Amino acid sequence: MSLTGKTVSSIIYTGSTKLVERGLGMISMLILARILTPEDFGLVAICSLAVFLFNSLSNVGAKQYIVRSEKVDDDVINTAWTLNIFIKGTIWLIFFIFTPYIADVMGKAEIETPLRVLSIILIVGCFGNPGVWIMARNLNYKPLFKIDVFSKILSFIVVLLIAYFERTYWAMIVGLVLQYLLPSIISHFICSHKPKFKLTNVRHQMKFSQWVVANGIIGYARGEGDSILVAKYFNLEMIGVYSLFKSLASMPLTQLIAPATDPILATFSSALRDDDFHPYQLNTVLFILLSLVVPLTILMTYFDQDIVLLLLGEKWIAHAYILPILALIMIPGVIFKVLSEYVLAEGGYKPIVYYQVCMTVITLGILYMVIGSDLESFSKYRVLISFVSLFIFCTYFQMKYKLFRPSDLILFSLPVLASVISILGINNIDFTTLHWFARLVMGCSIFAVIYSFFLLLFVYLNRQRYECTLFLSYLGNIVKLVRR
Repeated sequence: MSLTGKTVSSIIYTGSTKLVERGLGMISMLILARILTPEDFGLVAICSLAVFLFNSLSNVGAKQYIVRSEKVDDDVINTAWTLNIFIKGTIWLIFFIFTPYIADVMGKAEIETPLRVLSIILIVGCFGNPGVWIMARNLNYKPLFKIDVFSKILSFIVVLLIAYFERTYWAMIVGLVLQYLLPSIISHFICSHKPKFKLTNVRHQMKFSQWVVANGIIGYARGEGDSILVAKYFNLEMIGVYSLFKSLASMPLTQLIAPATDPILATFSSALRDDDFHPYQLNTVLFILLSLVVPLTILMTYFDQDIVLLLLGEKWIAHAYILPILALIMIPGVIFKVLSEYVLAEGGYKPIVYYQVCMTVITLGILYMVIGSDLESFSKYRVLISFVSLFIFCTYFQMKYKLFRPSDLILFSLPVLASVISILGINNIDFTTLHWFARLVMGCSIFAVIYSFFLLLFVYLNRQRYECTLFLSYLGNIVKLVRR
């Protein structure tokens, strides 16, 4: 199979995986949001922030190292696996010992026990079979699809049972632990690789890992720094509201689109190694992703209250105004991910780290100054900073690599134009007499039809561009795959 074919197949598998996971996650959210309180969500949010901060400290980038290495053998794989275990095990032990101090710093003594239980995810994930990294390197995502889907279904069942019988936030804590534990266990039944403890040429991997760790920490601080400030200075109810709506707003990006783009690093790395990279490849990926993200953002902005009613219930509707604000973060988020993956494939960890350090300091500094404002104003500042940061990074990217042309702006504007036409179309329809659920279903359906028609029309009219030809070709392949 060609590289393009493998990439499309991998994106379909990873996208399908997250589609199943998100479907089950939405059902869990429907149930948990109606059983638990904003305070419960706030408590779990604080625990998650602390644990995943330390998870960033322990992420040595073993998978990325294997994916981008020119030559890989058992010694390289086992060394990456061993280093991963050693670092994560050390970080977990430190976290476990200092848990009471972490709870004291956050000013929430009640999170100590949940913190220790949730910290298990720092150690269980690293004992999985490293053979999954080879599968990712080879763009063989079918076995990974099986691992992730089976793990999600099993953890989903356990979460529902705990939520139904116990009605406690522990359902979410246990669910998070299982999401890391189960794939680690199942991977040993899927992969034939026999891991062994090795430290061959570990210095080379550690040199690579130091930049991955730095990038992970700064990236986490940049992505979750706002949540940390909210967790520190707002009460549990507001913490729960902000964390849940931020998760809801970024759900399409973090749970579907971003994981579906996992093969991008491997694709870019392979193309660059073979001296077979062309700018149209980057443009095509960006165009496809923007064609998904832009309409989703518009829909979440227009039907914010209906979406909140559907997913969370009436007790959350008073805070629905936060959703359309935070939904806008998806657009700079997906563009930055694609461009940064190209920079990483070029071996440019240093510029990514330097950029993230600068923008994190600026972002947290501005947000700290406005932390005394209400949650709505705080959210607006967060979104504005995201777009300004993206503009700065895009400027650097173009100056460094010179891959974009002015005409590319026309290509990337097609999803925006189709979305605007679609939202104007449904805005002229009177939905006021309909039940909120019927309004949501009919509105989204009509929007999807109008958007699909105009997007395909615009792509067809611009078919002289190779990116548009590829888009139509990929769409045809997906239709054929679905028919099978």
